[in-house]
Amino acid sequence: MTTAGSPRRALKAQARGIVKSLKAAARGEKIANDPGGKIAAALKRDSFTFGVAMDDKVIRIEMPWTMIRETDSEALAEWMVAQMQEATFQ
Repeated sequence: MTTAGSPRRALKAQARGIVKSLKAAARGEKIANDPGGKIAAALKRDSFTFGVAMDDKVIRIEMPWTMIRETDSEALAEWMVAQMQEATFQ
């Protein structure tokens, strides 16, 4: 697990893993870590709310599926790292 003060490379690795799963779900692929099918059910809504678990907190993020589909993976990962570090994203 990571904290807001973890090395950027650790946060980035965690964010990339999350983004990889989100992109796969947006393409309609079955997600291995979705045993209850909640991600698949969320595809029927406009946005997806998920949590990022860290040692010192859990961040709640809501993202529209259009943003997940249309935004580059690296850009999404960078945005997520900023949220994990509690930075202001402009």
